[in-house]
Amino acid sequence: MSFPKISREIAEGKEKVKIQFLTENRELILDREKCTGCGTCGRVCPKEAVSRGPIAASRRFPTTQDIIPEVYDPSKCVFCGTCVYICPFGALTLKKNGKEIPLDELPLVKEKAVPRLDFEAKKITSNDGKERVVKSYREGTISIADEECAGGCDSCAIVCPSGAITVPEKSKEGWKSVPNVVVDEKKCVFCGACDNACPTGAIKLEITEVKYSGDYNEIFWDPLIERLKTLRWSLKKEEES
Repeated sequence: MSFPKISREIAEGKEKVKIQFLTENRELILDREKCTGCGTCGRVCPKEAVSRGPIAASRRFPTTQDIIPEVYDPSKCVFCGTCVYICPFGALTLKKNGKEIPLDELPLVKEKAVPRLDFEAKKITSNDGKERVVKSYREGTISIADEECAGGCDSCAIVCPSGAITVPEKSKEGWKSVPNVVVDEKKCVFCGACDNACPTGAIKLEITEVKYSGDYNEIFWDPLIERLKTLRWSLKKEEES
């Protein structure tokens, strides 16, 4: 048997990517029940090993399950733990020899490649009643270009983990206009799930601030912040074409 040996499996609501060396192993685990499809892990991954895949790219009206990222190319993953550290929903775990590595024990944290995230733990509830706790460490603005909205797809409201987005009922009085989507910025945690799911680009989400403090490596952290603020997968593809 040659080493390292890389494997990937999806079972019981979890995606597991494992690399086996001769005397030790590393394992990255994604809990699909906790994941909201916000795309944060895919944006910050320094090796671009994480992607939302072809389903979400082609699905007309994506749901949360459609936009959940996966490690489509395990050979690119270096098990650095960047995605684990940055994930706002605690959906990712990194293990060494079967034992979970605490966030403060991740090498990139111990070596001060990244600063301390100054987050607030918030309890949020989605429109379908699912409760989560989010590490809120960013601020932003969100707006809807109503003329670009597909109208009636409801994807943004379906995937929003905090219930910040709703789709109002159409007016029974034909002369009255009703917006396709309504956003409550007080509820918004600026995670990016809606931006990730919108099939037309009608949602304009801008991250204006990432809260952190302490020492860090500028060469590693500064580009990571820029990747974190790059929201739409479609815009990324346009830039590359």
